[in-house]
Amino acid sequence: MRRFFAAAVALLLLVPLAGCAKKGPSLESTVDFVLEVEAGREVKILQLSDIQIIDSSQQRVQGTLPEASVKNWAPERLPELAWKYTRKAVEAAKPDLIVLSGDNVYGRFDDSGAMLDALIAEMESYNTPWTFVFGNHDNETALGVEETVRRYQAAPHCLFKRGPVETVDGEEYLSVEGNGNFTIGITQGGELTEVLYLMDSNGHTDSDRDQNMYSTAGLKEKQIAWFEETAEKLKTLYGENPKSIGFFHHPVRAVGDGLQQYGYVSFVHGFASADPTASFRPVVIPENDSGDSGSLHKDPLTYIDEEYAFHALLKEYGCEGWFFGHEHEDNASVTFDGVRYTFGLKSSLYDSFYAGEIGGTLITVGNGLRVEQIVCA
Repeated sequence: MRRFFAAAVALLLLVPLAGCAKKGPSLESTVDFVLEVEAGREVKILQLSDIQIIDSSQQRVQGTLPEASVKNWAPERLPELAWKYTRKAVEAAKPDLIVLSGDNVYGRFDDSGAMLDALIAEMESYNTPWTFVFGNHDNETALGVEETVRRYQAAPHCLFKRGPVETVDGEEYLSVEGNGNFTIGITQGGELTEVLYLMDSNGHTDSDRDQNMYSTAGLKEKQIAWFEETAEKLKTLYGENPKSIGFFHHPVRAVGDGLQQYGYVSFVHGFASADPTASFRPVVIPENDSGDSGSLHKDPLTYIDEEYAFHALLKEYGCEGWFFGHEHEDNASVTFDGVRYTFGLKSSLYDSFYAGEIGGTLITVGNGLRVEQIVCA
């Protein structure tokens, strides 16, 4: 395990755990990473969502993309289509941690790994700790999950763990479905102030059990058990639920419940209005004192946690909020039943997007949870 130290504007120091400031082994044995932030202030986390880099020169079958897209998504346009916006968001937020919430690279258009390498190099240039979850398109690359993870983990500022793993006869095996279910504990002055849960919500184009990939979107039984077990350990360790937030790629059904107060209707997903024939209409959340904000321009294609089982666990363990992406044209943030759910603002001009709503999502924790859009275009 590695411990990171973040400064307000950040050159990060990476040191072996044994040489760190005094801390009992209990926290380190419960979370996967510890990020130390200076005490006496709130912590800022920047969510970058659905960057989804496409290299049109890497079409597996010529003609897959229309000619206009081939020109628009040529590899030399990467800075203009993505880094222009991520750099502005990072500069505005000055975050302690950056989280990529999936579909970071469109894998089927990056079999060489060149765009993955470009993404990692860009994230490293911010000189700030960063982490990520996989989306449904990241693992489509011919590189394979193992090599993709190896490249991410080689980056000095990247916090990522593919596990959990268990060891049998000296060999390590992934013990939970998905690639990347792990935790980051944020400490200030040696005290735990926030826990971040990062999970793989699956839904990949193809199932591949050898790579721990599953085509059906949603959390698997062992993933939910892992979350509950980890949350229970932290509750036991501290005598109460520590503050926490979490990230995965796909939106949960509970966000739809939270949106109904703003007129959200979806015949497809069973969110009805007084008029049973009403169909989806875009939702723009008005300025208010609740902290809700953003827009829903398209009805989400997919909701996970249809039975609210995971939502119930978030309530039980006092989770302040959960963040996701996947829906490129949606960026609403609402509270339902005590938990804030947020679609991250799309962070590039790749694939579909809503013009004028590109940038990042600033998450501030410490004195409650606040969510703010950083619109860069």
